[in-house]
Amino acid sequence: MTKPIKQQPYEKRIHAKFYATESGNEPVKESLLEMGRPTKTVAGEDVRFVELNWRVDRPYVDKLRSGRGELEETIYEVRHAVMRNDFRTLFFVYGSMMILVHFFQKKTQKTPKSDLDLAWDRMKKWVRAQKDFEREEKKSVKKGSKK
Repeated sequence: MTKPIKQQPYEKRIHAKFYATESGNEPVKESLLEMGRPTKTVAGEDVRFVELNWRVDRPYVDKLRSGRGELEETIYEVRHAVMRNDFRTLFFVYGSMMILVHFFQKKTQKTPKSDLDLAWDRMKKWVRAQKDFEREEKKSVKKGSKK
């Protein structure tokens, strides 16, 4: 008698995290909760698809603005279609994290500059804070090993 083959659960290539402001607000999460179903369900499923299949391209994900330098990452959008309405979740990838920085309903052909600039500012704040945290971690590890 042979053993049944166990189906391995799909492994995420990147893990989605909500961007949080200094005051602890999570703008994307709050927008999705405000929208309710079915929008938040579709957006969640689309984000999960990207987590599982990272390095996907159009029509699911599109690159909006390329990052240059140590404190900038590339901004992408996940596309969502819900009952003839288009929505976008803007994000960037840092290591194995997919940081969700902005969610909005798309009403024009081109992504509005104000939405892209907001995502860009949030990305820069997050990356700067993360780099500072990583530097502090290295310092504390070095101090701990000298004792």
